[in-house]
Amino acid sequence: MNKNKIMIEELYFGKEARDKIIEGINDLNKAVSSTMGPNGNTVIIPNKNKYGEYLITKDGISVAEQITFKDPLKNIGANLIKQVAKKTVEDAGDGTTTSIVLATAFINNLKDFKSVDINKAFDEIIPKVIEQLKLNSRELKHNDIKHVASISANNDLQIGELIQQAYNHSDIVKIEESSNMEDILDTLPGMSLPVSYFSKHFITNQSKGTCEFNNISTLIIDGKLEKLENFRPILELTQQHKPLLIIVEDIHEQVLKKLESFVLSQSLPICVIKSPGFSKHRKDLLQDLCDFTGSTLITNISKSYNIDVLGKLQSCKISKNNSILVKDDFIDVSDKLENLLELSKNIELTEHDKDLLKQRIEYIKGKISIIKVGGKSELEVKERFDRYDDAVKAVACALEEGIVEGGGVALFKTIITLLKDNDCVDNYILRALTNPYVTIFPKELINDVRCLDLGISMFEQNIIDPLKVTRCALENAVSVAKVILSTEAVVLNSDEWMK
Repeated sequence: MNKNKIMIEELYFGKEARDKIIEGINDLNKAVSSTMGPNGNTVIIPNKNKYGEYLITKDGISVAEQITFKDPLKNIGANLIKQVAKKTVEDAGDGTTTSIVLATAFINNLKDFKSVDINKAFDEIIPKVIEQLKLNSRELKHNDIKHVASISANNDLQIGELIQQAYNHSDIVKIEESSNMEDILDTLPGMSLPVSYFSKHFITNQSKGTCEFNNISTLIIDGKLEKLENFRPILELTQQHKPLLIIVEDIHEQVLKKLESFVLSQSLPICVIKSPGFSKHRKDLLQDLCDFTGSTLITNISKSYNIDVLGKLQSCKISKNNSILVKDDFIDVSDKLENLLELSKNIELTEHDKDLLKQRIEYIKGKISIIKVGGKSELEVKERFDRYDDAVKAVACALEEGIVEGGGVALFKTIITLLKDNDCVDNYILRALTNPYVTIFPKELINDVRCLDLGISMFEQNIIDPLKVTRCALENAVSVAKVILSTEAVVLNSDEWMK
C-alpha cells in the first residue's frame, strides 16, 4: 500500500444512515412492485448486451439489477435489497418481486423498533407463518400445471398450455431461444441427474445461476481428478472453444482452481460436475453415462489420454440443484436399455436392487421436453424466454412442495389466525404480509384483516403459487430486513461519497 496515499472516509450513524438506505429501498421497490401480478405493468430498462437499446420487461429481478443511484447510501439500500431477489431466484427460480415487496414492508413497518426486539419477534412468528402456509397448501395435480405456469408467466395462458403439453411428455422441461416466429415443443432423449457443478465459476448464465453448453465433449472419470497433465490433448481440443463437461467423483483443490482460472480467462469453456450415486451403484451409473455419451470410462488416472476417450452430448444445463443432459442423435442406447430391462427380471434381486435398476432404466430411456421460444424480434424472444423460464421453475417448485393460494392470499390468510389484539412487534410483522396482496389488488381497503372477506377461494379460481416460492421469498425477505434494521453505522470511502 502507498503510505503517502490518504484514505478519506465519511461516516453516517443511526437514523440518518438508515433513513437514506431505506429511501433507496423504497425507490427500487416502487419500480419493481409495479410489475407484480397478472395485471402488473411493464418497465423499460437498458439492454445490457447492446448499448443504446432498451428492453421491455415484467421480470422483477431484471428491473432491480438495472437500478443504481447516484447517492451512495441509497445505492447501499438498493444493492442489499437486490441480494434478497438474487437469493430467492437461486433457491426457487421465481418470487423475486414478492421477496422485494415483503422485505420493503418489513423494513418500513419495523424501522422504529429496537433491533433486539425485531429479531426476537421474527424468530418467534415466522416459523408459525410458514407452518400455516404448509397447513393451507395442497399437492399440485398434473393437470393443474398449466395454471401455475400461466400465473408465473404473467397470466399468459398460451405459455401455460405449452408448458402443460411439455410436462405431459416428460418431467424434465428445458427452454431454448429460437430463430422461428412461433414457439415449438420438441421431445428429445435425455436425463436429469441430482448433481451440480463443483464451483460457481463454471456458471455461464449469471442471472439464472446455470452453466449451459451446446455440442459438448464429455470426459467421465471413476475416481478423483488430481492432475491435468495426462489430459493435455483433451484440454488442447477445448482451447478450440469446444465445450467440455467433466464428470468425476472428486477433484483436487489445486486442479479445480486451475480449471477455474481457465474459465475466468475465457480460454477454456469447461464445467466439472460430481458423478451421481454411491459405491457400486455409482460405478454402474458411470458406465451408463459412458453408454449414454459414447465416452470411455477413465479408471486409471496415472495414464495419458487423448481425445479418443471423449463422448458427446447435444446440450447440457447445469444448475445448483441438478444437471440436465440431452443425448446426441448419433448415440444408440437401445442395447443398453435392453440389457437393463433383462437384468430387472431377475427374481433374486432385493427390493433395494430393483429400485436402483429402475432408476438406471429411467435415466437411460428418459426424455426431455424442449420448448424453443420464438418471436418477431430479438427483444420479444428475450422477454418471452424469461417468462417461460420462470414458469418452468415455478412448476418444478410446485411439484416439489405443493401449492398455496396465489395473489398474495396465502400469506394474507396466515395473519387471520396469528394476529394479536395489541400493538406488539409481531403484529407489525404480520401486517407486512398483506403487502403482496395489496400491491396486486390496490383498491382493497384493509382496516382489520380478520374481518376482511377475501371471497371465493383462489384454489377454485386456479390462482395458485408454489409453496416453495412463497416460503423462500418470505425467509429471504426476513433475512435482509434483519440486517438493514440492525445497521447503526455506514462507512463510505472517498470514491463513493465524493462522486
